[in-house]
Amino acid sequence: MNVTEREIGQWFEDLKHEHIVLGYGSLLSKDSRERYSNIFTQGIPVTVSGFERAWVTRSESEAQTYVGAVPKAEAALNAQLIPASLNPALQAREKDYRFVRVKSHSIIFNDIVSADIDSVFEQLEKCSLWICETLDCHAPNDEYPVHQTYVDTCLSGCLEHGGIHEAKAFVEHTKLWDHPRVNDRAMPKYPRSANVKKEVHQTIDSLLEHIDEERAF
Repeated sequence: MNVTEREIGQWFEDLKHEHIVLGYGSLLSKDSRERYSNIFTQGIPVTVSGFERAWVTRSESEAQTYVGAVPKAEAALNAQLIPASLNPALQAREKDYRFVRVKSHSIIFNDIVSADIDSVFEQLEKCSLWICETLDCHAPNDEYPVHQTYVDTCLSGCLEHGGIHEAKAFVEHTKLWDHPRVNDRAMPKYPRSANVKKEVHQTIDSLLEHIDEERAF
């Protein structure tokens, strides 16, 4: 996704919410956020500095582990700017996290084509930026594994909004891949799973192949 300054400017003009959530997990998927959270706004790929993404968010009620973000000065993660109302539905979706404010200078626009993006940041500073922080971190285990349909939801969102580069960035920017992972594609256990085409599954499998090979040894 190659974004021009003019397109970003139009995106800000069309904003209907003062709040922007930095989606870095399942919210990356347009299909998932539309069907399960009624969020129908375009996401803009960005990089967020000062946070590290890892498989550390445990859902007791869903018996699985998701990615979470924790503050870390030298770290960064790829995400999307997603305008959204912080309504009860979104709060329920992110019940295992807390919303914390992020400063605009922590944001890098990944593919913006512009000699001067000062005007873009002037618009960004008028908004309230939020990221979901994990407070109680737990590594995945056999009782709380990672499910493949959750991974598929995250990576398919990267692919549709930023291509293979964004999907690779998700893998590279995420820690603790050495975890139990359940292949539930035939019967999804992740309750907000995206509809992912077979060819996208194949791309995702290729991305994760080297990780699975390392785990085999």
